[in-house]
Amino acid sequence: MAIARIKKIELIGLNKDRDNLLDLLQKLGKVQLINIPQLDSAIRPRPAIQGPALLETEEAISFLHSFQGKAGFLEGIANLKPIVYQQELKEIMNSFNWQGFLKELSDLQNKYKITEQHRERLCQEKQLLVPWQNLNIPLDEPHSTQKCGVLYGILRTADYSNLLKDCQKEKIKLFCEAVNQDKTNTYLAVIYIQDGFERLETLLKNRHFNFVTFSRQAGIVRNRFLEINREIMILDDRIKDVKDEFARLSKDRFKLMVIHDYLSNINKLQETEGNLDKQQYTFILNGWIKASDVKALEKAIADNFKDAAIFISEPQDEKVPIDLENKWIIQPFEFITKIYGMPKYNEIDPTPFLAPFFWLYFGLCVSDVGYGLMLIFICSFVLKKFKLGPQGLRFFRLFLFCGISTVIAGALMGSWFGDLLDIAGQANPLFLPLKRFKDALVLIDPLKQPTKLLGIALMFGIIQVWFGNIVAAIGNIKNKRYLDIALDQAPMLIFLFGLTGLGLIFLRLIDNTHTNLFKYSALFSAIALVLTQGRSEKGIGSKLFYGAYNLYNAFSGYLSDILSYSRLWALGLVTSVMASTINLISMQFSQILVSVLPFSSRVPFLKILLSSAILIIIFVAGHTVSFFMNLLGAFVHPVRLQFVEFFSKFFKAGGKAFKPFKVETKYINISEAQTYGMK
Repeated sequence: MAIARIKKIELIGLNKDRDNLLDLLQKLGKVQLINIPQLDSAIRPRPAIQGPALLETEEAISFLHSFQGKAGFLEGIANLKPIVYQQELKEIMNSFNWQGFLKELSDLQNKYKITEQHRERLCQEKQLLVPWQNLNIPLDEPHSTQKCGVLYGILRTADYSNLLKDCQKEKIKLFCEAVNQDKTNTYLAVIYIQDGFERLETLLKNRHFNFVTFSRQAGIVRNRFLEINREIMILDDRIKDVKDEFARLSKDRFKLMVIHDYLSNINKLQETEGNLDKQQYTFILNGWIKASDVKALEKAIADNFKDAAIFISEPQDEKVPIDLENKWIIQPFEFITKIYGMPKYNEIDPTPFLAPFFWLYFGLCVSDVGYGLMLIFICSFVLKKFKLGPQGLRFFRLFLFCGISTVIAGALMGSWFGDLLDIAGQANPLFLPLKRFKDALVLIDPLKQPTKLLGIALMFGIIQVWFGNIVAAIGNIKNKRYLDIALDQAPMLIFLFGLTGLGLIFLRLIDNTHTNLFKYSALFSAIALVLTQGRSEKGIGSKLFYGAYNLYNAFSGYLSDILSYSRLWALGLVTSVMASTINLISMQFSQILVSVLPFSSRVPFLKILLSSAILIIIFVAGHTVSFFMNLLGAFVHPVRLQFVEFFSKFFKAGGKAFKPFKVETKYINISEAQTYGMK
């Protein structure tokens, strides 16, 4: 239960073995390579040659996704990857002409794009011609001459009569026909004498006249409109044919996914040459490896490369990558630690310390047996049905464990989908044994004893704040910072002990026989904190000022940290109230909605059937929404308590995750972790 020990590795080999050795390292997936900042230009590695093909392949996979059947809800959450065996991979690589496939897909995409653009232009023209269908003048005949002009446009209907009057006043000779008219606009065809155009144009602009220009087509607008419809129908057929071709090609999307991951790992092999210090006949590779993997690597190298040499050493003053190693029961909680960040190499892993608290807090926030069983069922189903990656396994195992905590907390607080068993026991004597069983398990009823539940939540806060300082002391012991323990954690714990005791006496939760013990503990530890917390400052005045300031922060922070844990009480209370409210709404609505139906009272069986159906629908929908809402709150708030109230006492972030050079896939899983490096 700690941060994995990391060793530094230096591997020397012959240039003729370089590609095969890198292929072996990629297959083993145990070494993180150290980048070399600069290389001699004469020995700079060749650039990766698969980059453009890789990008084109990824775009094709993404494009074809929309032409396949949609994944199920749980499959989308689990991000399921199909399993590919090594023999199947070789067959795809040997038989699938992926370059020709991409060329065919690219040609179809261009055809689709051109057809869509043509259709869009026709639709725009059609939209323009819709209000002009009553114009019976062929579009290619009327055109401006030396003496006469023709124009079309749109004018607000309210301005039409005023425009005609203005033209009469200005003595502008024209012929104006309203081709179409609605409440808003009038569509006009105007024939005018060229001598009056400037005056006419001024009047039209003053009336916000929108000029319309038609393409010169043979025939009247109605005929052009019909012709456009025919062309659009033809283009729709072409688009459908192209989409059918896309659907046909999408059947080979899986093969393209295999090709992508193959090219991706070949690309990584080529890029990795930049991490090698190459000489004329040899190369040197530097990297990091977990101490537990050293023997396996040494054996693999010795069995395959007799001329290679490995040198293992301890890291010096370097930024060592971090890998967390915990027992199987703690591993799922690494998901929470990694949300915040990785610890530094010489510090402690917070995962085993936060795990029990987060587990308890999640259950306390949801605290319903029914919701816990739902969570256990969903997580068990996903873990059993889908092949998940490491992060997916940790995620669903985390919530599986939290589901168990929720069931326990719900049983102790008497919530089984709220008060469902109470309602069932009152409605039918058959459910009375279940109600008695539920009542026998109850230790605290949050609705009847909310103050007691609040006290439990605050008690958890006191324990975890104290424990945070203890973990800080453990970290200092690990790094042999004994003075920090004596000057920081010891006086802080004594100060918290005194404050807590005085607070309990004030609340009359304990008697005042030990008042002096708590009072002097708080007093002397406060003096110690004032004298020690500013020790890094210069000058006595600055030391005392920062010491007093840190004492104030310790006092106010302790109170605020503990009060933050009241959110556990609030969420636990809300879950029970929401669930019980949903049960009440289900029952009331099922009776009210059936009673308003005029025919339901005449047919008792139908009344019972409808009432039951409405009750079930509202019950299921309501509890489903409540379930997911409470899960969100039960995850966010305990995580916040860990990051703010707990981690702030000891956690030092800044580490970078250990990322070994290995076969990595985006779309598929390779069975038995076999390498792509096929020669």
